[in-house]
Amino acid sequence: MTKNKEIENYKRYEPTDDEKRICEFTYSKFKEAYVAKAPLMKEWKKYMDAYDGTYYKKNTKVDYKSNQVSNHVFSIVESIRPIMTDNNPKFLAIPRQPDGMDVSSDIQTALDYEWDRERMSTKLPSQLIPMLVYGTAIWYVHWDGNSGEYGNIKGTCVDPFNIFPDPLATNVDDAEYIIYATYKNANKLKKQFPKKASAIEGASITMSELVNDRDAENRDSNQVLVIECWCRDWTTVETGEDKDKKKMLKYPTGRVITCLPELGILLSDKKNPYKDGKFPFVLMKDYDIPFRFWGTGEVEQILSPQHYINELTNQIIDNAKNTANMPWIIDKNSGIGVGKLTNRPGLVIRKNPGTEVRRDAPPPMPSYTREQIDVLKKDMQDISGVFDSLKGERQSGVVAAQAIMALQEASQARIRLKIKIMEQHLSDLASMWYSRMQQFWKLDKWVRVTDIEGNPNFKQITQEVLKNDFDINVQAGSTMPTNKNAMLDLMIRLAQTNAEDGLPVVDRKAILEYLPSTDKKAIIDRIEMQKAQQKQEQELANQQALEQQQREQQQVQGEMNESVTQQVTQMLQEVMAQMQSLGNQVDELILDKEDRDKKEYESKIEEKGYKRGVKDGKMQTKEENREEVPKVNENEEDINQDGLDAPIQDPEIEKLQTQQIPIDVLEGLLQMMESDPEQLLGIMEQYPELQEMLQQDIMNMNGGQI
Repeated sequence: MTKNKEIENYKRYEPTDDEKRICEFTYSKFKEAYVAKAPLMKEWKKYMDAYDGTYYKKNTKVDYKSNQVSNHVFSIVESIRPIMTDNNPKFLAIPRQPDGMDVSSDIQTALDYEWDRERMSTKLPSQLIPMLVYGTAIWYVHWDGNSGEYGNIKGTCVDPFNIFPDPLATNVDDAEYIIYATYKNANKLKKQFPKKASAIEGASITMSELVNDRDAENRDSNQVLVIECWCRDWTTVETGEDKDKKKMLKYPTGRVITCLPELGILLSDKKNPYKDGKFPFVLMKDYDIPFRFWGTGEVEQILSPQHYINELTNQIIDNAKNTANMPWIIDKNSGIGVGKLTNRPGLVIRKNPGTEVRRDAPPPMPSYTREQIDVLKKDMQDISGVFDSLKGERQSGVVAAQAIMALQEASQARIRLKIKIMEQHLSDLASMWYSRMQQFWKLDKWVRVTDIEGNPNFKQITQEVLKNDFDINVQAGSTMPTNKNAMLDLMIRLAQTNAEDGLPVVDRKAILEYLPSTDKKAIIDRIEMQKAQQKQEQELANQQALEQQQREQQQVQGEMNESVTQQVTQMLQEVMAQMQSLGNQVDELILDKEDRDKKEYESKIEEKGYKRGVKDGKMQTKEENREEVPKVNENEEDINQDGLDAPIQDPEIEKLQTQQIPIDVLEGLLQMMESDPEQLLGIMEQYPELQEMLQQDIMNMNGGQI
């Protein structure tokens, strides 16, 4: 029953005519691009053989010829590669609108996280090999929904042999199509496309260049050619009804066709899934020749001198072999049999008389042969720009550190240009990567990055952050190599040099940047420990100084209070003495005034009594004379009930009575009230009249109000 079901499933799938037509169209484009690229792939194989040294071994024709390979091609490539990757690139997120300024650091952090997650720091050096050897390295930036919990962006290194662009294209953007062709195991495809698994059958590999000749010795018969064609499709469709009908592109962002052309099976046909509408390929070129899709590498230019260096070197070796073992010249009748003469030391040769056994002296090796090898090496250095100083070899006559640095900097001129081009390609790669993040990061995501000290930091990247558009650039010179020992020496000297403000030109962190990570971490830990200890000691010293200052202030305040108290007491005693004297004067004045008032009173009584008697006499006389008596003048002074006028206050007594506490004594008392009120209360108890005087002064100062 199971076998019948499998047979039924196998017969169930049959490609339609439209699917076959699409497969044939895609395969025709692949063949077109393959034919145009075939000569270049042939050269690429030769360049890679030259890099790994197998090219020169393949040219050996006979066994007795020397086959020494001094592979300067490998040396030059491997001298350039570590210099270009000495420092990790630093991305600079530049916002396109002002709103993005606040989140630019978050975007840069997210890009750094993605760089670390995909281990691009190890992929980049490996990609420099095809870039320097072939002239072009290719990144395939795509979204893998099956990677991780929610999917991840993948930066895949693609072999240039597997990419077939439009023959008329000069770059990725103006290509009508780019085909990614490779071989995959049939079982993997069946699992990935179960509905079409019954028609998928594996076979042997027919194009070994697509698998980098890995099938040369072990041919796998279960492989299937898979073509992924990214193309521009200008097919239009009508939308709307009647008068509102409009023609629109059916695939506005492009089209992706995945098929098995040898089997005529169409795996998928869909629109470009990326909103930016770009093909997901980023090229890195060594020498970017204008109007060419493919770049030029180092090996193409230095292969010829390397070839002749090997030939001349092997000729010298062969000559040395012949010189050390020249051929024998032996007469036929010498009596020495074939194979009897060897190069054994102390060999005794017995020959017949009259015969000859000898060796000819070899001709000397021309001196120009070795000189020509040096010339060819110099040519390779001039062509590649990799000189001995760039490799760290000491130059004769150059001993000063600054001169060595200047020489190395001058020798890096060619490589600096390569690094600028690489940085621009990395900027394109980061921009495409950020576009994928905007499109596929649907949830807030925590990212982890490590700082310069190796400590992990976490930051949340939200959808609000990713809404901003950025231009991603690589900071200029961030990947440029530096002589760290020389720069460390320079930083130390700058740290010992003070600027116009008295501070060092650079701080200690600038020095630590040029130390190894392990040493840097230990030094930073010790610095932080010393800072904490110094902070504790400073806080303790500040606390002790504050306590000492408070004690001194209390002591000074006490002395001042005591001095003020003494002064106030002395002044109070003087004031009280003055007040006593004033009181005596007032008493005397009061007594004098009482005497004067009494005398005036008595004189007034006498005068008024006399006047009253005179008046009474006149009244009696008038009555007697029966004459009318005139009235008393209305302006005459009235007499009070007691017959006395109201008492008049003496101004001199008022002046003496209104005298109060002096101003300086009053200020001293007020100061004592603030500093030592208890002592003031004691003084007031000693001088009770002082309280009334203070109240009176305060009333006078406040306009009569306490």
